[in-house]
Amino acid sequence: MSENKFMRINKDILLQGTLSPFEVYFPTSLDSQMELCLSKEEVITLNHMDFIEEKRSLYIKQHDKELYKNIAFTYEASLKRTPYEKKTHVVYAKATNVIEELFHNPETLGGNEKAKDVVDDLVQTILHDEYTIRSLMKIATHDYYTHTHSLNVSIYALSLGAYMKLTKEQLSELGESALLHDLGKSKIAVEIINKNGKLTDEEFTKMKKHPELGFHLAIAMGIKNKNILHGIRYHHEKMDGSGYPSKLKKQSIPLFARIVGLCDIFDALTSKRSYKEAMTTFEALSLIKTKMNNHVDLNLLNNMIKMFK
Repeated sequence: MSENKFMRINKDILLQGTLSPFEVYFPTSLDSQMELCLSKEEVITLNHMDFIEEKRSLYIKQHDKELYKNIAFTYEASLKRTPYEKKTHVVYAKATNVIEELFHNPETLGGNEKAKDVVDDLVQTILHDEYTIRSLMKIATHDYYTHTHSLNVSIYALSLGAYMKLTKEQLSELGESALLHDLGKSKIAVEIINKNGKLTDEEFTKMKKHPELGFHLAIAMGIKNKNILHGIRYHHEKMDGSGYPSKLKKQSIPLFARIVGLCDIFDALTSKRSYKEAMTTFEALSLIKTKMNNHVDLNLLNNMIKMFK
């Protein structure tokens, strides 16, 4: 799939007995090939609804973006009296599209405001109650794409921050930092970002530039908050000093960077890639605990383990 050609939608807007307003696709493989699910103006049947329910994500072509936005706006407006747990799919789909736009054009005007809007939705949802936190984490996609990964990391970071009783202001800053932590990858060659398998030393050297690139992009977007910027710049630092870009150690690594870094690792392990299957939550946390205990903040990890119980 060319991420420029398709965009993810909230599948809840597709209703049985209505006509599909556009062609709808689903990813068929780890190489992200797309297959047609619904033709434009095709009647959506019960069989379609069963099929849609089974699919974690559905997509439309970018040229239908404005039509989709109008339909999604109307659908969101109808949810004002809907229980919070049913709104999580809407929040996730809306956030996915915003972060995808940011990654395609990080210098766009208003990018910082769009990121804040996404985070505000996530914070409001996560602070509602424990059920909605679990509901939001449950729908986080486990097929790895750069933009969905960034959104997932933001969800996990906010959930962990809420569990640790961070203030609403701290959560807003943490969520934005996590959402934008990989923004620098938009300046790395697509062939490196999407490579199936281990990077060469030369490729990894280029990849390691993304935290600094993201840091400077965030400043260009108008972000001045040090907590947000530190989370972006230092999320690949490790507690033993073996990380990058500055080889910081232990508590010299800013808190947000430690949280984002842990959630970054967790989502990478629990996401499906072309060269590996997704780990379960238990498998991922066990691996981090036993094999990466010199890399992550163990206090944060223990809180994450308790959060998932």
